[in-house]
Amino acid sequence: MRRPLAILVALALCLWWSIAAGVQRGRIKLDVLDELGAGAKPAAEVFNPDGSKAGEVAPGGSIELAPGSYKLVLPVIGGSIVRDGVQVEAGRTHTVLIANVAVLSVSARKANGEEPGYGVTVTDPNPPHRKLAEFLSGEKLLFAPNQVDVKVDVPPQGYLWHAVTLQAGHRSSLELNEQQPAELIVRTRLGGGSIDPGTRVVVYRAGTQKQAAASAPGSEHRFTLDPGDYDVYVENHTGKGRPYALTRSVRLASGQTVEREVALDGESRANGK
Repeated sequence: MRRPLAILVALALCLWWSIAAGVQRGRIKLDVLDELGAGAKPAAEVFNPDGSKAGEVAPGGSIELAPGSYKLVLPVIGGSIVRDGVQVEAGRTHTVLIANVAVLSVSARKANGEEPGYGVTVTDPNPPHRKLAEFLSGEKLLFAPNQVDVKVDVPPQGYLWHAVTLQAGHRSSLELNEQQPAELIVRTRLGGGSIDPGTRVVVYRAGTQKQAAASAPGSEHRFTLDPGDYDVYVENHTGKGRPYALTRSVRLASGQTVEREVALDGESRANGK
């Protein structure tokens, strides 16, 4: 009696394992330029052999499916990429590698690091500037290799990148970080003492004669300026020391306060040196 029972148990176990193996599923993983494309939009569509949709898989992600042969279609801006005959085996992952696309990302972070999600519009760089795509800053999109114009709706007027080249196998990362005003304090001295009440200071864009700001003789020379490089020109009206001095290429970073001390000691000469 025991022997037939053992045979029945063994047969039942074999049947259970065969059923379990029959329903075991596999996976398709989509790799688009590795980490460059992970999380990019749009997602790929996966189709059954009969043409019905089996699901979607985002770049860098995977989808669980029953064993079989599938078709994967990855839509990109300007075309699509198709992979036929993607085989899924039970308990295994089939990785689909796609490298002949370009990735575009746009960042417009505020000074505190927040990404506000401004509107981004991508158009053809040539007239009539046909619209190709719209998305939000902080996102990544997949494109067929091309040249495009990229506009970000940053208040008050927005910002435009013209003729951005999108290369296959590369990610074009455009950044537009919020800039905070910088402060420049110029202290003028003669014989170790302050002569701010007897000096005038003019600030120019570095290497140009384009005046950015000026300060008349007074208790101090303090300027609020956009980040950038500046030349500082000091006129000495005291009648002592050098009549003027020039300090070149003072760099101001976003939100930074910079102090510059300009000494006008020396003989009064025509060239101010």
